[in-house]
Amino acid sequence: MHSTSIISALALVASIPFSLAKNIDITVGANAELRFSPESVTADVGDTLSFSFFPRNHTVVQSSFAEPCQPLQGGFFAGFQPLAAGPGPVKFVVTVNDTKPIWAYCAQNTGTHCQKGMAIVINQAYVSFPSPIYNTHHPMNMGLTVHAHFRPPPTDKTLEAYKALAAATNSSSVPPNVGGGVFVPFNASGGSAASGTAGASGTAGATANYPGPTGSNPSFEGAATKVNGFSGAAMALVAAVVGAGFIQ
Repeated sequence: MHSTSIISALALVASIPFSLAKNIDITVGANAELRFSPESVTADVGDTLSFSFFPRNHTVVQSSFAEPCQPLQGGFFAGFQPLAAGPGPVKFVVTVNDTKPIWAYCAQNTGTHCQKGMAIVINQAYVSFPSPIYNTHHPMNMGLTVHAHFRPPPTDKTLEAYKALAAATNSSSVPPNVGGGVFVPFNASGGSAASGTAGASGTAGATANYPGPTGSNPSFEGAATKVNGFSGAAMALVAAVVGAGFIQ
């Protein structure tokens, strides 16, 4: 009887849904800086990356390390966010599918944002090799095997190296369509990107119902547009105030 009660209790606890996934907030262009903050992030599978935008007109585009400032096929793209004040009314939320490195940049060519180092890495790789083992026959070790624990040095594929490669490029490319994530109101809690995902492998999911940009300074279209149930009227108003020339 007692064991049955314990089993029933364990089954009840196991049935309670929970998630260890976390949301990571990332600002884009805050404090009038050409910078993602933080610009190096560690994320687990299932975690969400929430990008919030600040003036004047930034975006985030997934790329590869080998081709900085160039979009990765199937990667995520938030579209341009022209703003007179920040943060903007929506966040672009991407779900992490695996722990391979993810590289991304701002594709604003006016002001050459990517070439000036506006880039971010998620899960930068580190060298993996066995930890050294101390002499187990030394009397001070008392016959125990002791491993030295330390963080291995980074590979040559670092954010600094990515920025150096980006600085040598002439311009940034802009994907034709928004995708790989979802838009949520700025005051919404993180972790709501289940319907739109993008991982380090560049596999993108559903595209949010959002007007796609076509040039270096696109504007929002249509006051009736909705982003995940959030009215686009506020975004249309921002676009009207910002104007076509408000781009950096």
